[in-house]
Amino acid sequence: MQAINSIVNILLLDNNQADSTQIGCLLSKVKSLTFQLTTFQDFTNISSFLQRQHPDLILFIFNQDQSSNLSTLLKVKEIDTQDIPLVLISTQGNFDLKPLPVGVVACLTWSEMSIAVLEKTILFALKQHQYIKEVKRLRQDNLALSSQLSTTKDLFQTIVDSTSTLVWMIDAQGNFTFLNQAWLSFTGQTLATGLKENWQDRIHPEDLEKCNKIYQSALSKCQGFQIEYRLKRFDHKYRTILNTAVYRNNSQGEFAGLLCSCLDITQRKKAEGKIIQQVQTERILSKITQDIHSSLELDIILQTAAEQVHQFLLANKTFITKVINDDQLLLLFESSSINALSCEARRSKELPIKELRASFEQLSQGAIVAWNDPDKYVVIHNSCADFINISFPVLLIPIISDLKLWGLLCIEQYPAKFWQLNEIELLQRVVIQLGIAIKQAQLYKKLEEANQELEKLSVVDGLTKIANRRKFDQYIATEWTRLAREQNPLSLILSDIDHFKLYNDTYGHQAGDRCLYKVAQAISQVIKRPADLVARYGGEEFVLVLPNTDLKGAKHVAQQVRLQIEALKIPHLNSPIDLCVTLSLGVSCCIPNSNLSFDVLVAAADRGLYQSKEMGRNRVVEYEIKPE
Repeated sequence: MQAINSIVNILLLDNNQADSTQIGCLLSKVKSLTFQLTTFQDFTNISSFLQRQHPDLILFIFNQDQSSNLSTLLKVKEIDTQDIPLVLISTQGNFDLKPLPVGVVACLTWSEMSIAVLEKTILFALKQHQYIKEVKRLRQDNLALSSQLSTTKDLFQTIVDSTSTLVWMIDAQGNFTFLNQAWLSFTGQTLATGLKENWQDRIHPEDLEKCNKIYQSALSKCQGFQIEYRLKRFDHKYRTILNTAVYRNNSQGEFAGLLCSCLDITQRKKAEGKIIQQVQTERILSKITQDIHSSLELDIILQTAAEQVHQFLLANKTFITKVINDDQLLLLFESSSINALSCEARRSKELPIKELRASFEQLSQGAIVAWNDPDKYVVIHNSCADFINISFPVLLIPIISDLKLWGLLCIEQYPAKFWQLNEIELLQRVVIQLGIAIKQAQLYKKLEEANQELEKLSVVDGLTKIANRRKFDQYIATEWTRLAREQNPLSLILSDIDHFKLYNDTYGHQAGDRCLYKVAQAISQVIKRPADLVARYGGEEFVLVLPNTDLKGAKHVAQQVRLQIEALKIPHLNSPIDLCVTLSLGVSCCIPNSNLSFDVLVAAADRGLYQSKEMGRNRVVEYEIKPE
C-alpha cells in the first residue's frame, strides 16, 4: 500500500462562510499533514467543478435543510467519485445517515468537531479509501490472473491433446493425475478409467522390475529420469517407448510428482536392430568370404563353408552335397552339433535326387527351398518382415556355379525354426561367394594340371621321352643334399653311343633320332626303383642317377644297360666295334658331402667314360673318387 501524500487537497462543500472558516482554521493546526483547502459553495455547478478538479478528499457540511443536503449529495454521487473519499459533517447533533451512502467513509457532527477528531477522521478516510482501492486492484489482478490461468490451461490442454507424444502426470504417490488424448488413444481408455489405472499395469513383464526401480527412485529422490521399455497398446501388442520424466513442484515449492512424455520408438528400434543385424551379417559374411577365398583347394573351400555356416546358424547339421549324374547327391562335407566336422568326401547321401523332383526346378533357378518331404516344400522369397514365416526343419540353398546347379548347401534344424530374414540373406550371399570360389577352384585345378603338364614337358626330352638335362640337374642336386644328410651312397652312370656320328652319316639323321629313342627306352627298362632316374645328358649321351646304391650295385646296373643295348641289335654296319649299336659307360660313386658339389661325381663318371672309350669301347669302367 502506498504512503499518504504530505500535501492533501481537500474540497470543502459548504454554503456557510463561517463554517468554512472554522474548518479551515482547524485544518491549519493539524501537525501531521499539510492541507490545501478549496471551498465550493455553488452547489448547482458542483458536477462541472468535480469533472475539472480531482481532490484527495471531499468534506461535505450538512446544513439545516436535509433535503437540500441529500440533493447535493446525489449530485456529487452522479459524478464518478468512487476513487475520492467523502466525509460528511453534520451541523445537527442528532442527524443520522446510517447506513452511510456509498462512497462516504465517515460522518462527523459539528458538536464533536476538534483538531484531533478532524485529523483522525481525515487520516482514517484517506487510509480506508486507499485500502479499498488496493483491494479493488488486487481483485482486478486476480481476475486477470484467473483468466490468464484459464487460458494457459486451455492452451496446455490443446497442445498436449494435439501431439502424438503420450503425456501423463503422476503425483508424489505414483497415482495418475493427467492423461492426454494420445495416451487415451494408445491405451483405448476413457479419461475416467485411465486415471484409475496403475501406471505399472501396461509395462511388459520383462521390463517391469527395471522400470519400477527407476520410478521409485525418482519419486523418492524427487528427480526426473529417461528410460526405454515396452508398453502394451489397446490391441495388446507391445510398443517400445522412450519415457522422459521431469519432476514437478507445487505452489509452495514442494515435490508434487512427475510429468512424463513418451515417444513411440518401435520403428526406430527396428531400424536400429536391422542396422545392427546388417553390420553383423556383413561382418560374418566378410569372415566367411575371406575364409572361403583363402584357399583355392576345393575340399578346403567346402569344408570351411560348411563349418562357418554351421557356427553362424548353430544348426543341428550343415552339409554340402554335389549333384552328380543328374540322379543323386554326393555328400562332400558335413558339420554336426553332435559329431565333429566330418571330412568323409565323396560319400553318397541317402537322399536321392528323385525325392527332390518337385522342388528341383526351383533349386536350379537359384531359389531357396524349405523342405520336409517330397510333397511338402515352400519356396522362400524375400520379405519386408523381420523373419520368414516358414518353420520347415530342412533348408536347401542351391549352389550355382557356371550358371548351373552345382550342388546344395543343406541346413537341418530340429525342432523346426522360423528363419530370420538376415539368415536367409546371409545364406544367399554365402552360396554366391561359394559358387565363385568353386569356379575359381575349378579353374585353379585346370591351371595346376596344365602347369603340371607344362612342368612335366619342361623336364622331358622331346625326342627320347625320358628326363632331360634340366631334370637331371634338379634331381641330382636334391639327392646330393638328401644323401649328404643321411650319409648314404649316391652312384652315377654316364654312357655314350659308340661312333654315333658315323651312324648318322651312314643312315641319316632321322634314323639317328629313332636310334636315340630306342636306346633311351631300353635304358629306362633296366631301372626298377622309383628313385632311380635316367636322363638324356646331351647328344648321344645318357646318364643314370642311382640313390642309395653303392659302386658294386652301380656297376651291375651299368652292365645290364650295356647288355640291353646289345640285345636291341640295331644295325651299325660301319662301326669299327661291332655290327650293332653299342654303349660305353663310366661309373662313379661316393657318399655326398655338404662341403662338396655333385660336380665331383659327374666328373668322375665322365672320367670313367673316357677310359672306357680309350680301352676299346662297349664296356663299363669305374672311376674311384679318392677322399681328400
